[in-house]
Formats: sequence, structure tokens, C-alpha cells
Amino acid sequence: MPILLSLLLIAGQQQPSAAAAAADRFALDLPAAQAPVPVAPAAATGFSLDTPIATLIADPRAKAVLDRDVPGLSSDENLPKFEGLSLRKLAPLSGGQMTATLLAQVERDLAAIEGAPPPIKKVESRRALPVGR
Repeated sequence: MPILLSLLLIAGQQQPSAAAAAADRFALDLPAAQAPVPVAPAAATGFSLDTPIATLIADPRAKAVLDRDVPGLSSDENLPKFEGLSLRKLAPLSGGQMTATLLAQVERDLAAIEGAPPPIKKVESRRALPVGR
């Protein structure tokens, strides 16, 4: 019986599952954009960490902020791969290079651009739970 069990285990290991095959094909590199990313007018929408990077680079004022706070981002050779993302979505993919402190600085500098609305502050409203019951 142990021989039969071991043969079944060996046979099961030789055929990779669909999940294993998909994991082998997984890559962190984002595909290059096929179509140009639409650039929204900045005056109407303002700038934030959720603004697509292509939109930020298209505006000279926002590009100057990026060049000062995140040097090399606007001239990166992989820019076509991530220009459709926002800074908030790019941060987890940066390998720790875009810290929370850096993002906060960029957000303040982008909000300071004339015509941009102030950043939206998230307000948490949690009621306290009763104590001692």
C-alpha cells in the first residue's frame, strides 16, 4: 500500500496545476501602454496623488514639483509602462522608494499649485465602544 500511495504522489507532482502555470507566467513589469493616456486639463480637476502621472507631467508646474520631489520620475525609461497610474498606485510598486513621507510632501506641493483644490482630508468617525460591560 505505501508503494501505491507514493506512486500516486509522484504522479500528482509531475503535472503542474493551472495556478502553478499562471504563477510561472506572472511578472511585475507593467505592459507598455498601447494607446496614449488621455490628459485631463489640470485647471478643472486640480492635482493630487490620484492624478495620472501623464497628466502631472503634461503640466509644467506639476512636472516641476515631480522633478524636485521625485527626481528622475519624469525622465524614467519605463515611463510609458506606468504613466497611466497615479502616484498613489505606483508607490506600492516602487520597492519602498516612494515612502509615506515622500508622498505627503508631493501631495502638499501639488496642492500648492494655483488652481488646484486642497487635498481631501479623510475624517474617521468611530463611536467609542462602551467600557466595562
